[in-house]
Amino acid sequence: MKKLFLILTLAFASYIVDAQTINLVKDNSYALSGDWTKICDNAKKLTVFDDGTAMISHTNENRYSLFDEKGKHLKDIEIFYEDGKKKPFNLQPVFGKINNLYFTGNNSSGIIYFFNDNGLIVNEITIDCSVYNMITLNDNYIAFLGGTSWKTKWRDFVALLNVNTGKYNIIFDCFEDTSSKNEDYYIYAKAHINKKPEIVKVADNLIVAIPYEGMLKVYDFTGNKVSEHKLDWKPKSLSVEEQKKIQADAIAKYKQEAANSELNPDLFKNFISRLENGMNHITQPLTLSMFTSAMKGNGDNIIFFEYIEEAGKNSFHTYSVGQNKTISQNSFQCSDFDLSITKSKFVVHNGYVYGIQKVKGSENELRLVRFEMK
Repeated sequence: MKKLFLILTLAFASYIVDAQTINLVKDNSYALSGDWTKICDNAKKLTVFDDGTAMISHTNENRYSLFDEKGKHLKDIEIFYEDGKKKPFNLQPVFGKINNLYFTGNNSSGIIYFFNDNGLIVNEITIDCSVYNMITLNDNYIAFLGGTSWKTKWRDFVALLNVNTGKYNIIFDCFEDTSSKNEDYYIYAKAHINKKPEIVKVADNLIVAIPYEGMLKVYDFTGNKVSEHKLDWKPKSLSVEEQKKIQADAIAKYKQEAANSELNPDLFKNFISRLENGMNHITQPLTLSMFTSAMKGNGDNIIFFEYIEEAGKNSFHTYSVGQNKTISQNSFQCSDFDLSITKSKFVVHNGYVYGIQKVKGSENELRLVRFEMK
């Protein structure tokens, strides 16, 4: 059923210049050569580390491609236990590096693998929740955004994982009522309301950004709350007419998918019925979240993306934590690549944007690329 729902993967962009449009221009000194068909095959996530080296994690494979600071492919790493008997399984992408060890997201059994440059698993920690994002704070702590299912609620939370003890401490949480999933109607536009918090590391602080409330909560690396701030722009809203247009488009979309899909037709039938019933429940304007995605920019800046009203328009606010205000509103474009602007394929680091992108005009030629902002 999850495949039937809208997946919002809105993106982030470059460091900030005071302009309306930022052009992403390929840095021709980076990643000069390589067998990109092989290197980018099944690419799941791009991670750029503090020293400028990078890693591509591959979907459903024990393969992590390592690159130096100039984008040269150094090697593919397969991870393993020292005795060779036990095998890692259900491997997840690498999120970061701590104490010279790479660490993955937790797998279906909750295991986070820590491994060295040779692929040797040096440590593992098991945590009892789903994990969406992880950030290295210092030599002792990793911050992560996690979630767990309750009887009629879903709990999202931010926690600090102590890598020395394997224990984590929750510093913020929020709940979403899930009882509406059993209703006989569904309002599709509500998928544009993002309630899941975001985490961003800025200087010596961890920022928890709450999209629907438009709040930023600032913590130090031991979990003490330092301050909180309200974002300084007004959220957008959808009128009844706009919501009904979105609902009608969704009904048509899923009817077409149902006609061409090999999935169980009853799944489509049930969801389409809920959408059709939802038309009668769209009676008032819908306030959207103040942002859909948040990522670190340069310095103390955080880049906040809004609900995108039209394809290809990537509007974002740049908010300075130190100044407690928005310092610019921008969008970006690129002439050489068909941009895949998702968190897993775009990374902002030291004034550059790194990405796994499709060469414009190609069928599916992917490249590791670094962009300069012009």
